[in-house]
Amino acid sequence: MTAFESSPPSSVPQKTRAGLDTTAGDRGRAGAPVSLRRTDVECGAGSTATLLALAGEIDASNSSWLTVRLNTMITSASTGHGRTAPSSGVVIDLTRLRFCDASGITVLVKAFKHARNQRLVLSMAGATGRVDRVLRLTGIGEVISLHPKPADALAALRRRDDRTAQHPESALDG
Repeated sequence: MTAFESSPPSSVPQKTRAGLDTTAGDRGRAGAPVSLRRTDVECGAGSTATLLALAGEIDASNSSWLTVRLNTMITSASTGHGRTAPSSGVVIDLTRLRFCDASGITVLVKAFKHARNQRLVLSMAGATGRVDRVLRLTGIGEVISLHPKPADALAALRRRDDRTAQHPESALDG
């Protein structure tokens, strides 16, 4: 498997793309190949979202590595990094994920819990084929928002940010 191309995911509109994280393109060292890439996306009104794109396969051979990397990136998103303001939410892009077993589901649930502890909204988008099927069979969509495309998840986050700006008391209502 090769690392991601140098351009951000094509499903994210060009005008919403922002700088790429320097840790992009990391891979698990053993077992099934998986890569992770971070893109900070402008959501308007001074807010940003963090798009974490996964590619390859998640299984028991790389789930521990991926849990650590996702938690690190989620923590970074909650505090801001570089010249970027803290994110208002995280979208995990599953468009290029080909396989996800039970250990992969555990990774995604741990990422959701970590994001919640960091006071961030986490959603997932772009799952297709077997990955979409396993997510739906496990009922993960009852807990984590699933969207057809990353752009849809970012739009939902933008709408939430707009509501929060108008009614700050509802910031944690999801």
